[in-house]
Amino acid sequence: MAEYVKFLLNGCDISFIATAPKDITLEQLLKQCDKIKPDWCACGIRSWDKDFGDVEIMIEYDSVRKANEDVSCSIVEAEDG
Repeated sequence: MAEYVKFLLNGCDISFIATAPKDITLEQLLKQCDKIKPDWCACGIRSWDKDFGDVEIMIEYDSVRKANEDVSCSIVEAEDG
């Protein structure tokens, strides 16, 4: 069973609490994050803090999904290139 790390996808207007496998490569993580299209400006990543709340985005090695439909973003397949 994979171990996960929590972190915050942080932006000037919106943020998402996310999880990803601890051993995911940066290349895999970035590929999955490219699929996240926030409803407002988002621009960074930072360490998770227990006060942030519940997980909203779940990232895997080859996929990404929202925890529920109330999360303010869309998930799309990234274009190859």
